[in-house]
Amino acid sequence: MFTNSPDGHFIIDLHPDYPQVSLASGFSGHGFKFASVIGEIMADLAMFGETTHDLDLFRLDRFNTILN
Repeated sequence: MFTNSPDGHFIIDLHPDYPQVSLASGFSGHGFKFASVIGEIMADLAMFGETTHDLDLFRLDRFNTILN
C-alpha cells in the first residue's frame, strides 16, 4: 500500500488544531532515503514547534486550495 499525497510530495507539518502533534506522511516507498533529515525535522517540530529546514513545499495547508 502506498501513501501518496495528492501532489506526490511529503506532508511534514504540525497539526493545525493541535500544534503539539507533528505530522509526517506520504513517503510512498522512497521516504527511507530521507529518514535522517525527516527524523531531524520531526525532532525539531516535537521539541521546539519549528525547524530551520524550509518546509513550505511540505506544509499541510498547501491542500487548502484543492480541498476548498
